[in-house]
Amino acid sequence: MEITKIVRFMRLLKAISELSQINRSKTLALVPTMGALHDGHLSLVKIAKSISDITCVSIFVNPLQFAPGEDFGKYPRTLDEDLEKLQVYNPDFVWAPSVEEMYPNPPALLQANKELADCLCGLARPGFFDGVVTVVNALFEQIKPTSAIFGEKDFQQLLIIKSMVQERNLPVEIISAPIIREESGLAMSSRNQYLSDSEKILAANIYKELTAIKTSNTSIDSAGKRLTELGFKIDYLEKRWGRVFFAGKIGTTRLIDNL
Repeated sequence: MEITKIVRFMRLLKAISELSQINRSKTLALVPTMGALHDGHLSLVKIAKSISDITCVSIFVNPLQFAPGEDFGKYPRTLDEDLEKLQVYNPDFVWAPSVEEMYPNPPALLQANKELADCLCGLARPGFFDGVVTVVNALFEQIKPTSAIFGEKDFQQLLIIKSMVQERNLPVEIISAPIIREESGLAMSSRNQYLSDSEKILAANIYKELTAIKTSNTSIDSAGKRLTELGFKIDYLEKRWGRVFFAGKIGTTRLIDNL
């Protein structure tokens, strides 16, 4: 069994047996992440601290969310740096299991709401949202939170998780949090670190074009044409659920955003 490490006021837990240390008689807010934390993640932790007695951040790169050929192997794993960043808000617990600890047996995949999942990222990444709801459900079973906080950058995912909680009648309140952006307008993402300096400058055009669409200063077709001319390979750029959504690659890095 892994030995629990103490990081200032946080308790780092890596084994299922250690989860008994969490006091579940109080309100408990969970912030699920895949690590490589940035200010967007920390904003979720700040919200969690403000609404609950106990706060837990999970750090787990979920293999079920990656299709063959995607970046599971190279996805950043920066636990030490993540723990340093978390000291700003000092959550009570950090749950950072191995794949074997999270899934001691081959997991039975849950199915995401097809009406919500069979569009946008679900078309480009078949099975992705099944992996998402499977790991989120597992985290809810392990941690037993009273609330969980998710960012609106992954807005489709947010809707699907809300649907999963409703369908399974889980006693967890899902709280959404606004997108945190860099000064350029680029939505903060763990994948931004893959971008070169020149690609980061180009990537700011995503927010620029989404804003123009939102304010009716341009059409989706015109915005898509400009982004394509700048070198983006667009997966989708469309309106849905009262928002405008983008996903696409610049170089080899896939970025998403919405307004």
